[in-house]
Parts: sequence; C-alpha cells; structure tokens
Amino acid sequence: MKLSVLIPAKNQSEKLLRHLRDSIIPYFDLAQIDYEIVICTDGGRLDEHEVLEKEIPSLPANVRLLPLEDIKGKGHAVKKAILASDAEYVLFMDADLATSLDVFDAIKPELGNVDCFIASRDVKGSQYGQKQPFMRRLTHWGCRKVVSWTFHMKGIKDTQCGYKCIRTEDAKKAAALSIIDGFAFDVELLYILYLNGRSIRELPCLWTDDPDSSVGSPIKTAKKFYADVRRIKKNKKNYYFAEVNHAD
Repeated sequence: MKLSVLIPAKNQSEKLLRHLRDSIIPYFDLAQIDYEIVICTDGGRLDEHEVLEKEIPSLPANVRLLPLEDIKGKGHAVKKAILASDAEYVLFMDADLATSLDVFDAIKPELGNVDCFIASRDVKGSQYGQKQPFMRRLTHWGCRKVVSWTFHMKGIKDTQCGYKCIRTEDAKKAAALSIIDGFAFDVELLYILYLNGRSIRELPCLWTDDPDSSVGSPIKTAKKFYADVRRIKKNKKNYYFAEVNHAD
C-alpha cells in the first residue's frame, strides 16, 4: 500500500526543509511503507518557492514540489496535492509539524479498514506540548462549538487539527465537490465524508502551538471561518457522491 504525505507550505521553506531532513523523511523511512511526499506552496511568495526548487533535488527522489500558483488558501493547496496523488491513502499535515508524526503509528495497522483518520486535540489521551495563547484557545473553542452546533457530526470533536489520513479515492471525490479554499476546508472535507457514510476515526495526538504559524489574526480568521461554515451548510445538497442516497 502506498501513502502520499501532502504538505501545504506557505512561506515556511527553511523550516520545512529542516523538518523534512531531520524528522519527516527519517520517520516514514522507519515506518517501512511505500510513500511519497508532495509539497504545495500555492499562495506563498515566489522566493520561498524558489528555495524549495533549489533544495528539493538534494532530497530523496520520492519528494516532489508542485508548481506554484498565486491562489491563496490552505484548502486550495491541500486539494491540489490530493488530486496529484496516485497512492491508496493521502495524509496531509502542517509544515510546522504542530501535530506529532507518531499519530501514524496508530494509523498504519488500520490502513484499509478505515476510510479516514483524524488527529484530535480534544479526545482522551491528547496532550499539548505547551499552553496555547488565550486568543488561540478561545478561537479553537468557538470554532469547535460552531461546527458541533451546525453539522452534528457524531464522534468528531476536532475538525481543525491539521493532520488527516484519507483513502485517496474518497479524498479526490470530496476535493472535486469542495467550494472552500480557506481553513474551513477541513470542516467541509469531513462533512462530505460524513454525509457519504465514510468511516472516520479520531486519534489522540501531541500538539504544539507554533509561534510562527502562518495563520493571521485569530479574530479575522474566525470571522472568515464562520462565514465559510455557513457556505458549507447551504451547499449540503451538492456534497453527495453519485452512489449515495441523499439521506440525512
């Protein structure tokens, strides 16, 4: 079974290269799985993309960089990387490695049995590497409550942790139906999978806040997030796969 590790990276080239060399590549080499790493820098600066263009040829051949497009939004970058994958599963994670890599230790034995795995900061066994700033804690709590009240997805507590592993076939179907390019893309993706009866398993993780996160003002981000949540809810009828009956 092959895995595509997808990394959206906005203006984090040096940090990503360090993580690739010191952590990501060694971890997946030891995992003894056929894998590739696909990096997408859409929405970032040209000079940051050029740093990766220069350095990636020095990395193993299974690391590739997608061409840069001036289209903003983490959701867009993830969808583009999903569509570029030819593996059985796609796993996307943040370039800052806020979520510990070893979540995959629990995923690997279950590949083929579960459609979607998501790391969670809000289930038993999860840990924070350091205390988050107050505004980030408040924003996370607010987003979590809004998602819960709006979509009622049973068994899903944390939609926004940036570490998810999905059957590629399902991920591509969901990406083709997606209308969200920003941070609410995670909600939309899970909502599509949930509506279509795909199995989703939430796993605890060690999560560490990155002070250099590319996320802007928490308040502005939250306002955009809530607006996109409303768009997702209104678009529900368009999220069903062809083979699924439109039942609630």
